[in-house]
Amino acid sequence: MEKKPTKLPVLSFLFCLLWLFSSVSVAVADPKIPSKNTISSPATSKRTTISGENKKDVSETRVLIRSTTPIATSNSPFRGWDWLVTQLLAHGTSPRDVEMIYGDPRFPSFTFVPFSPNPKEAHSIYSGFLRSPTYTLGATFARQYAGELDRMERSLKVPREVVVAILVIESQLGKNTGDHMVLYRLSRIATVGEPKNVERNFRRLKPEMPSLTLETLEKRAKYLQDVFLPEIPALIEIGKRNKIDPLNVRGSIAGAFGMPQFLPSAFLKFGIDGDRNGYVSLFNDIDAIWSTGNYLASYGYRAEMSLEQRRAIIWKYNKSDAYIDTVLAVATEIRKELR
Repeated sequence: MEKKPTKLPVLSFLFCLLWLFSSVSVAVADPKIPSKNTISSPATSKRTTISGENKKDVSETRVLIRSTTPIATSNSPFRGWDWLVTQLLAHGTSPRDVEMIYGDPRFPSFTFVPFSPNPKEAHSIYSGFLRSPTYTLGATFARQYAGELDRMERSLKVPREVVVAILVIESQLGKNTGDHMVLYRLSRIATVGEPKNVERNFRRLKPEMPSLTLETLEKRAKYLQDVFLPEIPALIEIGKRNKIDPLNVRGSIAGAFGMPQFLPSAFLKFGIDGDRNGYVSLFNDIDAIWSTGNYLASYGYRAEMSLEQRRAIIWKYNKSDAYIDTVLAVATEIRKELR
């Protein structure tokens, strides 16, 4: 008989939350970020996004936690995630949802998260895609879904070869979507700004980067926190709407999932029920085609745009020149094979 995950007693959990907030000082800053994403009811049309016009605008004040002492102790039920828990609660995540994730014994304990101040992808990591089998794979997929891609192009005005190139590069058309616990991976990146984690990274990097300042590293950590913290409640919302356990969602080491490797917020904003079966799945070929096309179309991608404009939009998908170069190169070769 399968054992159910242990749940923290409610009174004990509330006591822990009170203890957490009494252990830190809170500084409120001006900028605002959304803490929740609202998705619509099951899709009713092929062109209906999961979010889009039905999205509820929720803005909350960003809260930064400063502490001169370790937040996590042996009395905490969160196994090192205490700093992140305070962040999530401050941004409106419910105590019940926090308990569901970080009080669940299936969720790994927090460990040191290494990060760099200015990472840059090398072109070499994409070199394997710049070969004939990749172009043939993409062209074969494009022929298989020619009718669907025709409809997508007419509706969204996005060239099919760019959509297919992204799906090939991101997951080899669904063959490599990742097997990491997405909530854990998102949580790790969202926690890079924990003071002791930043300090440890600074000590680690300083010998090889003598000009590095703590302020530079803190700025990078804050950027990552601002980007990835909202992805946690977004994935919780996906779980609720789809009646799935968010701890079971699997994806990449960066917390993206499905054929197009969307982060949870991108799924909520751009996911489309392409096959009109009532729900959006990024592991479904047709939904992935429409959702990727919708992502690009929402930023105005068009075939007739200048190269600079097209690059700027793909940059939103992945902030890497090497990635952009590869997408455009693969798309060009796929288009040649389709002639």
